[in-house]
Amino acid sequence: MSDFPWLDSYQYKLTELAAAGQLHHALLLTGPVGIGKLALSKRLAAYLLCKSPQLHQPCGLCKSCQLMASGHHPDLWQLPTEGSSSIGVDPIRALGQFMQGASQQGGVKLAIIPQAELMTEAAANALLKTLEEPPQNSFLILQSAHPAQLLPTILSRCQSWALAPVYGEQIEHWLQEHSSRPVPDFLLQYVGGAPLLALKLLENDEAAAISAQLVMLKKFVSAQLDMYELLAHLPDTEQLPSTLFWFVRQELWQKGADMQLKHHQLLLSLQQWGRDRQLISGQNAALNLSALLVQLRSALL
Repeated sequence: MSDFPWLDSYQYKLTELAAAGQLHHALLLTGPVGIGKLALSKRLAAYLLCKSPQLHQPCGLCKSCQLMASGHHPDLWQLPTEGSSSIGVDPIRALGQFMQGASQQGGVKLAIIPQAELMTEAAANALLKTLEEPPQNSFLILQSAHPAQLLPTILSRCQSWALAPVYGEQIEHWLQEHSSRPVPDFLLQYVGGAPLLALKLLENDEAAAISAQLVMLKKFVSAQLDMYELLAHLPDTEQLPSTLFWFVRQELWQKGADMQLKHHQLLLSLQQWGRDRQLISGQNAALNLSALLVQLRSALL
């Protein structure tokens, strides 16, 4: 049915509900980064906006489908969140005004909010009015890899759909079809069953870099590599928190180590560092990372 076959069953169920007039006006799609939440949202949007949907898919021929293909459908609003650390109240108010307006194509209106957990409390409260009093023929699709960070009032007003991680032959075959690069043994578990993240890491050579970093970390923990050598090969990239967390969990699992207080403290420190690292720069960032690595080696000895 599609380039992302693991999404097909969700598309089928959602479009079945839509065809029966039973689709909830506010959906929350959850799942790991790279599972395809945005792709599924756009699939559903295309179906809902299509004038002549067929067999759980848009027709691809009507004016609405042509507008969707152009990326500029006037009745679809996607909140821009890429690269943002938070979603403030102003874009949510603008979204509310969009939803209240008349449909330009005479059908439904639809808004998509990626990374909904980034909403500030004021933004979430502003969204509540739209959730509580949805305009007729309107749909709202929220996405989140961290739904526990959403306000309970938001969660209670949305119908949640959890996109399950994809493992085994399905993801291996898909990656082999979409990339000519060899898939490292660690990658499928590293991405937590998220095929699109795995493909991204393969295609931009990050998978190979992460593999090398894991080897360096192993040498560092066993005192075969000093801090300065490690830092020279450990750039502070977007994937670094995931790499460190993955390494620690794998080390504990391979050693069969019982979780001691120092291990719990290390995992908490990793989580805190991951949250705070975007707020810290320059020499302070380097010092924080160095301190974390010292704690990591001490806990894993």
